[in-house]
Amino acid sequence: MRRSITRIIRAREQAIPNYNSNVGDSVRVVVVGAGPAGSSAATFLARAGAQVTLLERAHFPRDKVCGDGCTPRGTRMLNILGAADLPARHAAPVDAFFSRSPAGYTVDAPLPAELYGGKGFVIPRTILDEHLVRVATRAGAQLREGAHVEAVEAGVAGAKVRLRGGEVLDAEVVLGCDGSPSVARRSAAAPDFSPSWSAFALRVYYDGVVLSHPRAFGLFWEKELLPGYAWIFPLPQGRANVGVGMRADLLGRAKVQLPELLDRFCGSAFGRRELAGGRRLGKPLGHHLPFGGRVAHVTFDRLLLLGDAAGFVNPLTGEGIELALESGQLAAETIAEAAAAGDFSARGLAGYTRRCRERFETSFRLNGRLMQMFQHPRVVDRVARAAQDSRGVQVALASVMLGASRRLPARLWLAAALGL
Repeated sequence: MRRSITRIIRAREQAIPNYNSNVGDSVRVVVVGAGPAGSSAATFLARAGAQVTLLERAHFPRDKVCGDGCTPRGTRMLNILGAADLPARHAAPVDAFFSRSPAGYTVDAPLPAELYGGKGFVIPRTILDEHLVRVATRAGAQLREGAHVEAVEAGVAGAKVRLRGGEVLDAEVVLGCDGSPSVARRSAAAPDFSPSWSAFALRVYYDGVVLSHPRAFGLFWEKELLPGYAWIFPLPQGRANVGVGMRADLLGRAKVQLPELLDRFCGSAFGRRELAGGRRLGKPLGHHLPFGGRVAHVTFDRLLLLGDAAGFVNPLTGEGIELALESGQLAAETIAEAAAAGDFSARGLAGYTRRCRERFETSFRLNGRLMQMFQHPRVVDRVARAAQDSRGVQVALASVMLGASRRLPARLWLAAALGL
């Protein structure tokens, strides 16, 4: 199974080579939102010669509520971007996975090296996003901070981005990378994300903690949290990113507020043990996560949606950084293709939907199945119990979560059904 996973990853890496196509300086691209998706697209396009204007509503450094985790798959994309030179004092290396099930079964395992190298890190988005946007500006993109986009008008004849104050920017193509809720998505009249395919999460930082697993992504399906989950991700200098999340429709049925859920986790015997001696830094902050169910409503006349604005978020883990970075590359490849054909209509940009489906949709489907399965305590217990002592189950689980599997591995089915 490990050899087959490695072959799948190599095939996908060959299918998405380092981007070196020529777009041409006559192509004007306006990117709405300078998060990972926007900065990734801007970098690839600027290096290819396009005139890129990168709009950001805030001013850097600015925060983005997130778990701050960058998986091995995300690290691979940073290397492709030439953006892996992150400041070590702000990034905590991660090479393991630590999890707990409702009955207390624990999984403590290294991230499989065959899955994109098996090394990730945790870094505050205040640092990561500013680093990525500086990579984009060094490539030639023009950054405009404090730019409040009020509407995007895109059609076959052209595209315009209207800013607060009345300024209008013309473009051949607009990239909507402005998260959720998205002005670009609303302007395209794309449907809202359904409550069953979106979630809400709450995050807070802790200081002065000594974690039991300081090099591990910690994901916890505690009995008190179901049908939600919690995470603890390490940061340098005794800090940690701690949070809880729950699917939007289930949150309504559970009749519980996320701050209460977070306090419940941090105040549990397990939470107190992990966070012993720590103190909260500031107030918890929440955000909306639009899950990837299927790739749809992302390509329009002269407009593409990327990252969170497109719903490119792992439905099991809530991870979106890696998918945002990849969608930036796929958008740049598509624009180069459309520029060569001289067609920026939805038909000319249709390659973006195809590329995204090939890259993301299987992962969305498999992680969506696990999300449904993991609502049931017994299933989580069976998988965790089987993974405690089986490297095969550990690799199978990680391969699905990191988007390296084309189907749910038999080992994972047996673990979920029988605990084997």
